[in-house]
Amino acid sequence: MNGIRPSSTARTPLARSASVLLAALVLASCTSGEPEAKADLCGIGAASEEEALVREILGTADFETKTYKSESVLADKVKQALPGMRPGKNSYFNAACRYGVEDEHRAVSATFSFGWSPRVPPGPPSDGVSYQLNGASGVTGRSNSTLLVQCDLPGELGVQSRNVWFSADAYFSFMPATGTDAVDQAAKDRRMTLTYLMTRRVTDALGCENRPLEKPPVVKPAPTP
Repeated sequence: MNGIRPSSTARTPLARSASVLLAALVLASCTSGEPEAKADLCGIGAASEEEALVREILGTADFETKTYKSESVLADKVKQALPGMRPGKNSYFNAACRYGVEDEHRAVSATFSFGWSPRVPPGPPSDGVSYQLNGASGVTGRSNSTLLVQCDLPGELGVQSRNVWFSADAYFSFMPATGTDAVDQAAKDRRMTLTYLMTRRVTDALGCENRPLEKPPVVKPAPTP
């Protein structure tokens, strides 16, 4: 007997297409409201304050950016270093970002690392300037800048984080030595400002509950005692 096949079989390709379209619409509705992925920890936008500072400090219009650790990995590493601190000693410091130029004529760079330091006042700089910036303490010398910040971590590390300083170390290298490595007061202020801005990225990544570097940096040397 020649019967007519069920109509459901005839609709199968159409039904399949409709299912694919529906799945695509559901996926779009789920993703369209998601925030964009966070920028790279070390990424510097064009015409940003950080870009201008790097250019002035290194004395170059162009530079390369190297990210040693992603934002999440750096935050995890910094947190992991806290419980292992020995009394009176710094924790292990994790390199995060490097900006520089290296060719047959020169090698100039600025490298930023982060860790924890004992809660003791920074000693007087031998060849630098001390700063007080929105509750943080900084020192800038010929080749280094250091910034000590109160960072109240959430969770089980909270108590320990309140008894030490979150510490940023910036190292500036100029080879061969040229006029771009001059460290007059304006140059030291630029280095400390850049150190502040880079450290703020990490305190944000760590989720410091006190939001220590939320305010824009006002870089002025600390009064001489």
